Amino acid sequence: MSKGLQLVLCALLGAAAFIAAHADECKFTAERTGGIAVAGAKRVEIRAGAGDLKVTGRHGAGEVSAVGRACASAQTLLDQIQIRITRAGDVIHVDVQMPDAEAMEGSSFAMLDLKVDLPDDVPLVAFDSSGDARFQNLASSDISDSSGELTIEDIKGDLKVRDSSGDIEVDHVSGNVQLEDSSGDIKVDEVQGDVLVSSDSSGSMTIRHIGKGVRVAQDSSGDIDIADVKGNVNIDSDSSGGVDVERVGGSFTLGNKGSGDIKTAEIKGTISMPPGR
Repeated sequence: MSKGLQLVLCALLGAAAFIAAHADECKFTAERTGGIAVAGAKRVEIRAGAGDLKVTGRHGAGEVSAVGRACASAQTLLDQIQIRITRAGDVIHVDVQMPDAEAMEGSSFAMLDLKVDLPDDVPLVAFDSSGDARFQNLASSDISDSSGELTIEDIKGDLKVRDSSGDIEVDHVSGNVQLEDSSGDIKVDEVQGDVLVSSDSSGSMTIRHIGKGVRVAQDSSGDIDIADVKGNVNIDSDSSGGVDVERVGGSFTLGNKGSGDIKTAEIKGTISMPPGR
């Protein structure tokens, strides 16, 4: 991991820790709500700020609705926390407006715990900055998250995830899954399509019950545990940590490998290892 990336991650973790430490000390709170009809929309885009986020797909829902609990250390900061829901053509935007950086001085803080409901058949694009996030019962989704635990379950379509820090848990996806992660554990279970981990810097990785194939393009550190895959398993490069691959319907290929044990069992196809391993 580069020094620059380490500094970014430290800053994000520090911000998350600060929010957690002050979440129960809110001197000023207020409810924020918003909603808009969804007829004809082809995508929903959510941009959330500091605070927890929960996004849920609802069968037959006729609108995108949002409700949040705003919390701040001063009334002037609280007044600046708003939910703005707008529509541009066939795209619905849910934007959390937070105080600007100049207003956040010293021990000042502001956050919004947000819940968003939307139809379960409209694709989602989401950007979350800090705090835990949960996404469930949704159509195809593209999710970017900076820090905090990330839980994603019951996605009817493809899923793309970019995450800076915090654990990721993905469960039940009917399409393909693509993950890019900097730090934190990764758990993926019950995917009907392919799974691609394009990069993972640190943390363990557990991938199980995959309907097609699994490819890990780049992993820096942490154990890799892959099992119950119907297709091929490919690990292009792994710097350190153990590798355990079991019950694979196709072949297993391991490209570059640094330190760490390698274990395989019940591989129906061929097994290809780097020289000397």
